[in-house]
Amino acid sequence: MDRCLECGEVVRMNDVTFAYNGIPVLEGVNLKVNCGDFLALIGRNGAAKSTLLKIMVGLLRPKSGEVRLFGRDIRNFRDWGLIGYISQNAGDINASFPATVAEVVASGYYGGLKGFLDRRARKNIIDEAMELVGIRDLAGRLIGELSGGQRQKVFLARALAKKPAALFLDEPTTGIDAAAREEFYRLLAHLNRERGMTIVIVTHDIGAAFTRAQKIGCVRDRHVYIHEQINEVDQNHIADVLGYRIGDDYVDL
Repeated sequence: MDRCLECGEVVRMNDVTFAYNGIPVLEGVNLKVNCGDFLALIGRNGAAKSTLLKIMVGLLRPKSGEVRLFGRDIRNFRDWGLIGYISQNAGDINASFPATVAEVVASGYYGGLKGFLDRRARKNIIDEAMELVGIRDLAGRLIGELSGGQRQKVFLARALAKKPAALFLDEPTTGIDAAAREEFYRLLAHLNRERGMTIVIVTHDIGAAFTRAQKIGCVRDRHVYIHEQINEVDQNHIADVLGYRIGDDYVDL
């Protein structure tokens, strides 16, 4: 967390443009994600929400413009342990995949932390990540045996095992039921409010975005429009622009 508090911001994008096969999908994007923010990115299918998230975490390089992570140009950024990333459909696992929950969570630790810790210290970190998301009792279960909601918690614990300052999630609740979605969002809100973790999430669930996030990034017409302190009028306006209704149990953008 120190690096986040030091510079005061997690992501800054200045005049960023991105194109697929020469066709622009993002143009002149300017945004800032501050330390401790909970930003939800919403928009219609094909609006380049996932593309935007991948640019933020260095998986895609923009055609032009500047991207900075924790105050440093992303081209020179090396502190990847500060970032937890959960990709779209991360929970899609073959039922016969021979890994336990604890093993999957541990892979996040080994992929993110530097330096040597003894076996007990490593186990404590992995156990803490599982405890935090409420899956400690599933540690010995094969991940292929779990429900969709349980799998998403496993991948969240995996991301948390390297103790990141910021979490980036790409549609993590797709394909799970309403109760599991609500529980997952409550968990993210806890991480944000009680632990100061920065959250950036691409979501199809516009209701959850308005309820849980502090900021909304509306991705539309190759641009990103940031809305803060959203009231009911703003919510209805944004939903109307996107062509959806507030209050639906699940809204596919």
